[in-house]
Amino acid sequence: MRKKIAMKDIAKQLGVSTALVSYVLNDKFPDRINPNTAKRIKELAEELQYQPNHIAKSLKNSQTLTIGLIIADISNLFYSSIARVIEDAAKKYHYNMIFGSADENLDKFEELVQVFVNRQVDGIILAAPEGAESMLGYLQKQNIPFVLIDRDFPDMNDLNSIVIDNYKASYSVVEHLCRQGFRHPAMVTLASNLHHLQERSRGFSVASRELLGIKKERIIEMEEDTLADQMEQVVLKLVEDEKTDSVYFSTNKIALEGLVVLARHKVKVPDSIGVICFDEAYAYNIFSTSITYVKQPLGGIGEKAVQQLLARMKGNATTQRIVLDTEIIEGNSSLRSVNKIHVK
Repeated sequence: MRKKIAMKDIAKQLGVSTALVSYVLNDKFPDRINPNTAKRIKELAEELQYQPNHIAKSLKNSQTLTIGLIIADISNLFYSSIARVIEDAAKKYHYNMIFGSADENLDKFEELVQVFVNRQVDGIILAAPEGAESMLGYLQKQNIPFVLIDRDFPDMNDLNSIVIDNYKASYSVVEHLCRQGFRHPAMVTLASNLHHLQERSRGFSVASRELLGIKKERIIEMEEDTLADQMEQVVLKLVEDEKTDSVYFSTNKIALEGLVVLARHKVKVPDSIGVICFDEAYAYNIFSTSITYVKQPLGGIGEKAVQQLLARMKGNATTQRIVLDTEIIEGNSSLRSVNKIHVK
């Protein structure tokens, strides 16, 4: 087995102190060290394939330079995308990231939190499932830095979080459909008590009443574990219903299931029914009609989550809830130029 090279080995070969080697390899006091000496140390360290002892360093500094990330569901394209963004953002600040998927399961979420705590991560970024208030309270009592993303818990006012304005996002969906001449939109969403999904439904409801004069908005709630089985019946019923001229799929998981049904039955979009989806997905490109979707600011969410967590880890006790806006990316699936209706 190859012997692990230590700083003292480099110091011995060059006839310098171990402290000097440490200063050079950790970029300390560069203005006080002879450039030629620093160059020789770095070159020999590279030649000998020196690797720093991160464990010893973390014990000395009481840090592991590791951030934990718990996402709600790895199969959801939004979370796989945001995980990459957060990992890249963490690396900019010289932190490694370990992550796990709770799969919207409270027990699994609590297990992951305990795993990360036991591994002594310096902080955690969370997309917590429904019913996670008790575990969030535990993290607060243990003084473990954490930041919520995507999820809101209205009964807990002292949480650091990065969220989007889900109410406003859905309201803007109805505004867009209204401008394009659609008068009878339907929304397909998940049956859930999660606050952010309820806000999406509320935005759709209010906009339908205020902009289109609809007294009873059409919102279809589906159980997540039966999406694949029930989506065909739901979508085809909407297409056949003369009172429905457009559909808003409120998550990308729902959207992909719904779009597959429309493609399988060769439904003409937007002539037979207009379509707008929440979140972007590369898979939208396989459909013959370009898809209109609500775009979340993934870069902003990831960067701000890491920044807010680092501030918390450094002792900043200020609680901050950052709300970001979305934008609608127009495709042909919701564009219809005839019989436009003016927004009130």
